[in-house]
Amino acid sequence: MRHSFAKRITLLLVLFTGFSVVAQTDVKTGLLGQYFKNMTLTGPPALKRVDAQINFDWGEGAPAEGFPADQFSVRWSGQVQAPATGKFKLIFETDDGVRVWLNGKLVVEDWTDRAPTESIAEVVLEDGKRYDIIIEYFENGGGASAKFLWSGPSTLKQPVPSFRLTPKELAPPPELDVTKLPADTRGLVGHYFKGRNFAGKPALRIDPEIAFDWGMGDPGMRGLGPDDFCVRWTGQVKADKTGTHTFFTETDDGVRLWVNGTKLVDQWVDQGTTEFKGEINLEAGKTYDLVMEYYENNGDAVAKLFWSVGGAEKKIIPAAALSPREIGDKGQKR
Repeated sequence: MRHSFAKRITLLLVLFTGFSVVAQTDVKTGLLGQYFKNMTLTGPPALKRVDAQINFDWGEGAPAEGFPADQFSVRWSGQVQAPATGKFKLIFETDDGVRVWLNGKLVVEDWTDRAPTESIAEVVLEDGKRYDIIIEYFENGGGASAKFLWSGPSTLKQPVPSFRLTPKELAPPPELDVTKLPADTRGLVGHYFKGRNFAGKPALRIDPEIAFDWGMGDPGMRGLGPDDFCVRWTGQVKADKTGTHTFFTETDDGVRLWVNGTKLVDQWVDQGTTEFKGEINLEAGKTYDLVMEYYENNGDAVAKLFWSVGGAEKKIIPAAALSPREIGDKGQKR
């Protein structure tokens, strides 16, 4: 009887005040997730759903019934509402790659295989204001996790709550514009081409390091498969010591490497995983142009770049020593 009376009151409110009454269960919060059965966010999504939070640890399981546990990707989109005014850290903990746009600006670019790792964007937000956000993620193999957390004024580090998120289908972000990257971006520009002749328009991304062992898989770029592709990495490397620097490439298949316009490695042939090296004198604190070209024919795919200073143990050149920059193939001494 009480339930019937409440329904009559609701109906009268709608008729006489013009207000519509929406049940709380009809209010959706979270972000729109578009799930793809590939690592490149290509084709129509195999699944669309609203995820209340981005706080997933799938382990070695699948993100949904009927979905693969490996080699999938997700694009989450919508709006995030700031709880206060001030500087916030937007924290993305993922295994594997992630990139993020806030109000159309690229704030995170870590599109690489990795163990669970935090990527952080420091941004200034205004209390109550809503910001468009797009989060892209891919999982290659092994464990899979994707988490979106934040911390800021009067906000301890925590997953962004559902009521601060509104699902909205936003257009996929534009292609990477190297000239508009955050000033503190580290790594190299990876130009990924179909085929082995650097022909046509490449797909671009920022690779923090050249430390790839794709095995029989692919690099996770649109339009590329596991075989018959090539990559040109460009940017600058900063020397932290003065003296002889030995650069080591380890690839399957071909590789060429230039530092400061000088060719240090030239092994443009099919080969199993093989190491080559070249030496050059660099000065501490100075930056030098770096270009590495690589191609994969078939079978396993490996591309790694190390260095050693003054005979010290070699190590992968870290992102902290690399800065992205567009460098054309003109002027490279072939």
